[in-house]
Amino acid sequence: MTTKERLHRRVDELSDREAEDTLRLLDTMQEVRVDTNGDKSEMAALPQGWGETLTGEPMPNVAAAVRRSREMH
Repeated sequence: MTTKERLHRRVDELSDREAEDTLRLLDTMQEVRVDTNGDKSEMAALPQGWGETLTGEPMPNVAAAVRRSREMH
């Protein structure tokens, strides 16, 4: 049985509510945000107020900065 077949079987077993919750989770996981440098990274949505610094500026994408730093070495 392929991975997609297994996934389809699992989806068919979900209640409507479970399917809705799972779809919402997948949508959140696939949301793509672009940081101020134009780097794309997949990030879940942040809770209200977490997307900005104490001074009100947009929060930088720290994960992308770490990734770029590692690529340089």
